[in-house]
Amino acid sequence: MKLVVRSIRNVFRSPVRLILVVALLGMSLMFVAAMASLATNSQQQLAAVRKQIGTTITIEYAASPGNPSQQGSGGGSNATPAPFPGANTPFIAPPHISNSMVTKVKSTQGVVSTEERVVRPYTEEILKNISATALPIMINGISEDSTNFTLSGGAVPTLVSGRSFRDSDADADVAMMSQALAQKNHLNVGSTFTLNGTVFTLIGLYTTSSPTTDNSIVIPLTTIQKMFHLDGVDSILVTAASYEQVETVAARLRDLLGSQFTVVTQATQYSNVLHALGVAQNSIQATLVASFLIAAAVIIFAVLMLVRERTAEIAILKTIGASHLQILRQFWTEILILSATAAALAVFLLVTLGSFLAHLFDIDASSLVKAAAGGPSVDHPLIMNNGVTTSTTSTTASNLSNIHLMAATLDVQTLLIILVVGIGLALLTSLIPTWFVSHLKPAQVLRKAN
Repeated sequence: MKLVVRSIRNVFRSPVRLILVVALLGMSLMFVAAMASLATNSQQQLAAVRKQIGTTITIEYAASPGNPSQQGSGGGSNATPAPFPGANTPFIAPPHISNSMVTKVKSTQGVVSTEERVVRPYTEEILKNISATALPIMINGISEDSTNFTLSGGAVPTLVSGRSFRDSDADADVAMMSQALAQKNHLNVGSTFTLNGTVFTLIGLYTTSSPTTDNSIVIPLTTIQKMFHLDGVDSILVTAASYEQVETVAARLRDLLGSQFTVVTQATQYSNVLHALGVAQNSIQATLVASFLIAAAVIIFAVLMLVRERTAEIAILKTIGASHLQILRQFWTEILILSATAAALAVFLLVTLGSFLAHLFDIDASSLVKAAAGGPSVDHPLIMNNGVTTSTTSTTASNLSNIHLMAATLDVQTLLIILVVGIGLALLTSLIPTWFVSHLKPAQVLRKAN
């Protein structure tokens, strides 16, 4: 006990230096713990984004600027105007991708599966929109074997009632509808309604995350092709074997299809997000290394000053018979007290400043998502661009709204980091007085002092 009391008195010999050393060391330890926590979290968020990117590739017809109805060299067909109900200008249906081209895409190396889609606006006035301000009802034609499909606008619907399509529904007049649109038109599973002169039976209801995509109907791909006399599709959603193979498969598809088609990977849309997370991660790691080096430099400097200013005291203690161990125990205790005080300050700073530090390195992932080439904006997900329907960024952006660096808070991990780094540096710097005491010669020190 006397050793501890004496060590505390020695530490407080120079209050100004003590405050400076403890403040610098405490802040450095806090930064080390906070940056280690943020580095782990940034890696998790990066993995989450890569998982969200998935393995999908979108293929669409690329209309030339100013000539949306340009006919390709064998791969697509001309656009046909279809009026929006109540609109002053006609809706230009995109040139579709021929069935022969779809077959080539399916046989491309690395392609695991494909989801073909045709989208057309509902031009009759029998069914009512979900709201007066909503865009026209969109009719989505999807492959009957699609278990999970994407609507125009990028939303993935969730089935809440009835069933999805079966293989036997390929040529059947059956349909699924959003629950909101069905309620607006007083329809239930089993009800019938008319599309383009054909009576359809409602077999399933679904919900989506957006009112825009809620204003939709889904029918089998073959059925919508017959209804609009098409021999192809508007777009193809290709699934690659793995995330690592996406760019390779996309390159093969670009070589196969040529410039008249756009082949877009989700990684292209997410490139800004990945880059921003990478920059944040590098900044966090650089700050972590710098903080550790500063902490080491501060405690080494403090211990050197502690030992050098007490050279005469060490010489006198050795002269009167104090052993090396007794003297070292005194210094080790003082170093431990210094490190413990700084660690306590680091814990306090982490609790109060953890959220602020996370905010400094955080990114707004949803605002960094790029629109698909030639695609609509987030605010206008279904507005046509040069007559071509492209996937929206609205759903992609909303999916990234939860990608944020979590605040660096005091938990088991950060507490252990503070303690381990603090004790580790204390043990490391304890070698300084050990070397100094073992090499000090009392007679020379006392002679110089006199």
